[in-house]
Formats: sequence, structure tokens, C-alpha cells
Amino acid sequence: MMDKSKVDYSLYLVTDSTMLPPGATLVSQVNSALENGVTLVQLREKETDTKTFIEEALKVQELCRQHNVPLIINDRVDVALAIDADGVHVGQDDMPIAMVRKLLGPDKIIGWSVGYEHEVQELAAMGPQYVDYVGLGMIFPTETKKNAKKSPMGPRGVSKLLDAMQASNATWCRTVGIGGLHPNNISRVLYQVCSEDGKRSLDGIAVVSDIMASTEAGEAAKRLRSIIDARSYYFVDGMDSEICLFSWWLQERIKSTKQNSPLIHHITNKVHQNFGANVALALGCSPIMSEVEPEFTELSNMPHATLLLNTGSVAPLETLVSAVRAYNEAKRPIVFDPVGFSATSVRLQLNRHLLEEGQFACIKGNAGEILSLADMNVGKMRGVDSGHTGSDISILVAATKIVAFRYRCVAVCTGQVDVVANGLNFGQFNLSTGSDSNPSQLPARIVEAGNIPVMGKITASGCSLGTTIACLIGGITVEEDIFGGVLLAVLMYKSAGYTASLKCKGSGSFQAHLIDALDNMLTENDPSTWFAKTSSI
Repeated sequence: MMDKSKVDYSLYLVTDSTMLPPGATLVSQVNSALENGVTLVQLREKETDTKTFIEEALKVQELCRQHNVPLIINDRVDVALAIDADGVHVGQDDMPIAMVRKLLGPDKIIGWSVGYEHEVQELAAMGPQYVDYVGLGMIFPTETKKNAKKSPMGPRGVSKLLDAMQASNATWCRTVGIGGLHPNNISRVLYQVCSEDGKRSLDGIAVVSDIMASTEAGEAAKRLRSIIDARSYYFVDGMDSEICLFSWWLQERIKSTKQNSPLIHHITNKVHQNFGANVALALGCSPIMSEVEPEFTELSNMPHATLLLNTGSVAPLETLVSAVRAYNEAKRPIVFDPVGFSATSVRLQLNRHLLEEGQFACIKGNAGEILSLADMNVGKMRGVDSGHTGSDISILVAATKIVAFRYRCVAVCTGQVDVVANGLNFGQFNLSTGSDSNPSQLPARIVEAGNIPVMGKITASGCSLGTTIACLIGGITVEEDIFGGVLLAVLMYKSAGYTASLKCKGSGSFQAHLIDALDNMLTENDPSTWFAKTSSI
């Protein structure tokens, strides 16, 4: 008899015979998948009559038993009973769970599709004797759901469901992510999805087309298996090095920027473009402003290319998504500045969609934006410059750490005191057991250089910190450190702002002095003379 507690959910194949390539059969695809790492099979054949379904189920069942892999039947409790399958998966509109359990008995696996927090509460209320695992999704759009009743929730939506499971103490129930999962996004999903207490992550992922539609199903399964088993997602260089703040270390990072002269691809608001370009040039980098989709791939593959994505001016969503995908594919860093994150419903939808679509090396924002990203903002943001300057520093530190944890990035909260938190976790993820830390345990530092009120009187000062960060992490090599590069950029920019404030006669001349200060700091490369100081928190 099968021991349900030992079922491996890590690579869950859901069948669909309508996708079969020429020359392949349902049985041949499943067999190839089983031989190359699939750990659970669900027979889902929506368009098949009962007799054929049973005939195919018996063939698949024989293969599954040879590999000691459970066979789950989708929806059809009658078929599962007829062939003595290992379990059934049902949706929200199918037979009630209590009735399914009564028919199947206590030893069979029951899976349930869950997409909302109130469904998690129903799960918890039923108790451990009913549902063994839940399919959480859909995560991304998928062709297998022709008339989907749920909107894609992205990795963040799945994490919220894990939070709900933790809050309701549904600890017995295993979890499988489903919906639009493919080799280009599985690592990111497994990397980002985690309950906020750090104790729970997905037990596995479900796939359909990557195996069922493949002309090389075995190789497809092997590739998926290797992605899961890697337990890592190195999306840029510099994720697993330790930070060092000795002056010589800072000097070496600046040398890397000067020597490598990163290409800084700006997709930014129109107010920032000229100022941002001058900041990049002052830091020895090559700026380019482009929203031309056909050249994104070419730009992202240039040595040390870095994307600064700033949503101050709302560009077409398709353009922004195309840029994010190009730089993720090239494993080059993206600095994301979600300007006015929740100032309007349009901005909120745009920024959330981008967070679902890609992996960012750094997310920076003012206090209002970071608080909104952390779901700690009471009330609506007033506009793109909403700073919440009166917020308690401990609250901003907590919010910055939450953003870094949720999106597995280095997060920066700007203000009179800047906060920098590292959620990269050395590129590592775990199945089932969550993260090695929770938000409160993340390494973080504050950066101070006194009050610089004139910096808030010019346009694009915050945006150009984004340019500075892009410059300093764009030149990083595999031996260097993203967190350190971001922190160095904040120290540098804050110091330049302080120097410029001492020399300027007003906001007009401040911009020129700020660019001069950055240029001089790069040329002199003597961090010991900088005004900004950092300390751990």
C-alpha cells in the first residue's frame, strides 16, 4: 500500500493527448517522462470517452507502477475507482471533497485546485483527513485552460496563498504550483515563492506542454528535473559573494566600473532622460535611451549591459515586458524603479504586472513606494514623489526587508536616511521547507549624509540614483557582489549630493555640481573622503 506521506511532488506531469507531436502516443510520452525524472502523473483527458479513458489509464498505470510513481486521475472519480488509481484531482466546481474522500477511502491521494485565500480557509476547516495536496494557480497564462476562470497570480500570488496556509495552520497539505510553467520561468518561481515567515515553499511544479508536446519528451523531462534539482537561480553575476566595505574593496569596485564601462539601457521617464544620461557619462558608462523592442535582445547581450526600468512615464506594457525578458534571458541585471507604485490604478496594475514578469537585481523606491510594495502603506500615494518623510526608520527598514525578501532582490528605500536590504539569498531556494531566513533576518544597512533638502527640489534626483546603481552593478564580475555594488552606489550618490549642496547656489546649479561631484569621485577613487556613512541594522 502506498505511503502518502512519502509522495514526491517535485515534478508533476499532467497529460493532454491533444498536444501530442506526430509519431508520439500518450503512453510513449509518459514513459519517456517517467524514465527521466517525473515523480507524479495526472491523467487529464477532457475530450476522451469513458471507455478509451479507462484503456489509456490502465496502460499509464502499468508504467507508473514500474517506476513506483503514483497515478492521479483528473476529475473522474469513477475511472479512479474502476482501475484502483492512487488518487484523484478535482477542481472547485467538481464533486465535493467530502464525497470524494468517502468514495475513495482514507488511503488514496486527493488533490484540489486552489486559487483564492478563502479556498485555503475552506481547506483548513476540513482538516487533514480530506485533501493531501493543492494545486496553486494559475501562476501565468496557459493554453491548457481555454476558458480560464482565474486571472494569473504570478509568484507573489502563490506566496500569499502559502501565507494563508501558514496562518490557518494547514501544515499537512502539500503544494504544487501550476499554470504556464516552463523552463524559462520555473527557477524564478521556485526562487521567489515562499511564505513570509520563511517556513514554507512549494513542494513541486506541474507541467503539461513542455513534455506532452515535445518531440523529445525524455530530454524535456530531464531538463525540467535538472532545473528543480539545481536548487539555485543565478540570474546575474555577483549573487554569492560576501560584502566587504574596506576602502580598497570599494576602490576595486569603482575600477571595475571604469574598466568595463557598462552600457546603461534606460527605459525611463522623459524628465529623467537627459539628467540620467549625464550621470551615466560622469560615472564612465555608456547611456542609451531605447524603447525599440527589436533591438532589446542585441542590447542585452552587449558586454556589461544593464537595464534601468523606470515607470515614471508609462510606456506600453508590451515594450516593458519585452525588455525585462530580454535582460533576464541574457542574465544581465535590471534595476527596477516602480515610480508612483500605487498612485493610480493604472500604475499599480502596470508595476504589479512587471513584478510578475521578471527577476530584478535591484528594486528602488522612495518611502511611499517601498511601503506600498510591502503592503504597509495606509492610504493611497499622492503622486510619483510621495516620500512619507515622517515615517519611522524602523518601519522603513522592515518594509525594505520585506520587498527584498518577496522579490529576491536588493531593495533600496530612499529618503533622508537610505535603507539597503539584501534578499538575494545567494541565489538558493528549497522545496517544501521555505527559505533559510525570513525578512527580519535579512542583512541590511542604512546610509546617511545629513539632511540635503535641495535634493528634493530637483526633478529626477531619485531616478538618477537608479542610474548610479545600474552603473555600479553593471561592471560587476562573478567574483564581486551585487549587494555591495548597490550599497556602493548609494554611498557614492549620497556623498555627491552632499558635496553638491555645499557648492550650489540653488536647485538650478545643484544638478551641475552633482554631476561634477560624481565625475570627480570616479576619477579620484578615494572612498575614505566621502561624506556618506553606512552602518548595519
